[in-house]
Amino acid sequence: MSSQPNQRADIEVSHDGDKVKLKAPDGGTALTAPEAHELAGRIFEAAARAGGDDPVENDWVRIPMQYLQVTAERLDFSGEGDENTVPAPNSDDPDGSTATVHCWIKDQTQNNALHITSGNIAEHGWFISEVIEHAPVKREDVESDYVEYYDKALAESEVFLYEINEDNPEGADDA
Repeated sequence: MSSQPNQRADIEVSHDGDKVKLKAPDGGTALTAPEAHELAGRIFEAAARAGGDDPVENDWVRIPMQYLQVTAERLDFSGEGDENTVPAPNSDDPDGSTATVHCWIKDQTQNNALHITSGNIAEHGWFISEVIEHAPVKREDVESDYVEYYDKALAESEVFLYEINEDNPEGADDA
């Protein structure tokens, strides 16, 4: 079974049965470091598929950009009335006990992206209670309110936006 060729810098990578095919322009081509990394990843993926492995199932494929949306809860190690709680980054409201966290992770496998997300959230005194969404994402798929975070992740590899949910004061109606 032949795969669709992946193109990068005028180089095609594909596999057909147990063979990996590379096509380059006459005279070769010059690659930037990121393009060389991309090409190496595509060759590795084609070689795995040609060898009968599923690189996605084995979590070998790096995804250019992933978006995760999770619900997080604040870890509370402080005693009653302790004012030394650590607010989440990007937070104007350090008093909420739950948050929706939007995460953009660049160039990682699916499992690595989840590990990076949970590690960052734990470093800030929270834990993930639910993964709402975890998917590859392209800039054109991002809601306009969040494009700046996507763009920042392109430069910084990972970005986390905490939207703190205000706790209901005691006796307040839930309606």
